Amino acid sequence: MILFCIPKFDIRIYLVVSFKEMFRPVGSLIGNLHLRSKSQGAILALQIKRIAQEQIAKTVQDLPKVAIAQIKVKSFRNGQLTILAPTLVSLELKMRSEGLKDQINKALAKNIVKTIRFRNI
Repeated sequence: MILFCIPKFDIRIYLVVSFKEMFRPVGSLIGNLHLRSKSQGAILALQIKRIAQEQIAKTVQDLPKVAIAQIKVKSFRNGQLTILAPTLVSLELKMRSEGLKDQINKALAKNIVKTIRFRNI
């Protein structure tokens, strides 16, 4: 009879490693554009909406925080980004739209956003 010596295996370490691999943050999934499924367009739109919201916040830092909080990125479809904002903020964003579009495309490292459309709340 041959007995094998198996080193002690700590199950706690294994569980922690498995848990981290099983549950990934949503941000890491959105950032991954190499998916081969029907949801690739939706994930791209979510990524663009998130980046657009960040770039808008950087662009309009001089506006009051209350006004910035009301700006919402509504949708992205066929190269058109739609942004909801109060009337005066919408006009201000429209004047800065070319720079905003360039910043969003630069953050994406691709020329994806062709036009920005503003809607009043």
